[in-house]
Amino acid sequence: MKEGLTHFLFPRKCPGCGIVLPAGELVCSECANEFTLIKEPTCLLCGRAIEFGSGELCYTCTNSDRSNDFGISIFFYDDLMRKAMSDLKFHGQTDNTDYFAAMAVSRAGSRIRKFNPCALIPVPVHKTRLMERGYNQAEIISAKIGEMLGIPVISDLLIRARKTDYQKNLGRQMRRRNLFGAFSYNKEKYPGSKIETELARVMLVDDIYTTGSTMESCARMLKEAGVSEIGLLSIAIGAGN
Repeated sequence: MKEGLTHFLFPRKCPGCGIVLPAGELVCSECANEFTLIKEPTCLLCGRAIEFGSGELCYTCTNSDRSNDFGISIFFYDDLMRKAMSDLKFHGQTDNTDYFAAMAVSRAGSRIRKFNPCALIPVPVHKTRLMERGYNQAEIISAKIGEMLGIPVISDLLIRARKTDYQKNLGRQMRRRNLFGAFSYNKEKYPGSKIETELARVMLVDDIYTTGSTMESCARMLKEAGVSEIGLLSIAIGAGN
């Protein structure tokens, strides 16, 4: 009864085309076939699709420093996914996270369980951007995945210490410069001894992975904090270069 009333008052829309969905559905059948899933083989460190016989790493990860141990990505960041992510981040369509989280668990749940992270760590947003938007999409996605897999989510280990320009508007070198000093970690609440004993293995979660600059900055900070093993999970990943 309550779910039916909620659907009537706040009907769920398809994350792809935006049509109103029947109760209980997360995506329309047409868009379910249009969202492009990442298929094997994939890059060991970021999860980007690579060609058979090309080795374990994509071109970007081969030519970049990486602090994480492995990475998983779910969807290819094409025009349809770009719209879905824009609706989520800038237009309040947080229902889109239900579909993204469900697909992440369906496609990668077994790998995440095998890695057995102590916690999921969402990539943080700066407090001013959080106030403007009202939520951190990576945190919402992490919470839903964590609930389905029984993994705790820690949202205050990493801190966005400095507000940065949107990465999508910048080239590779400018992205790195833009993120310099952007992240720190909560040393008072999570001293090194606590991290080494309780958070030695974590999974960093974000919505979009392009060059990997944001994830790398966060992973490097986690390593500095004392985390031994780091996995990455991104909902959508770009083609790289």
